Amino acid sequence: MDKGFIKERYAAIRLAHNISGRRLSLELGQSTEYINQIENGKSLPSLEGLFNFCEYFHISLAEFFEEDFRYPVQYKKIIHELNQMDTMEIEQVYGLLKLINRSAK
Repeated sequence: MDKGFIKERYAAIRLAHNISGRRLSLELGQSTEYINQIENGKSLPSLEGLFNFCEYFHISLAEFFEEDFRYPVQYKKIIHELNQMDTMEIEQVYGLLKLINRSAK
């Protein structure tokens, strides 16, 4: 993991929520260029800034840094729905995912 991961993750999460960098900066109580500076690799967020970012989007630090989760926002939504299902329904979803992945190749 490197600095590039942080800037890319900020952008991916922000874009998944369809919010502009300027608006997010202001909602986090920062200057209008705050998010832009992070996403362009010109600065890194402070630890407090990272906590605020994660809190704003209702994700944990673990979810933010989980490299295997390319789309943490979308994964969280899917996991929420899976937690509403029983084992049989989850197996059906899993089978559907396998089918989709095979047909995409």
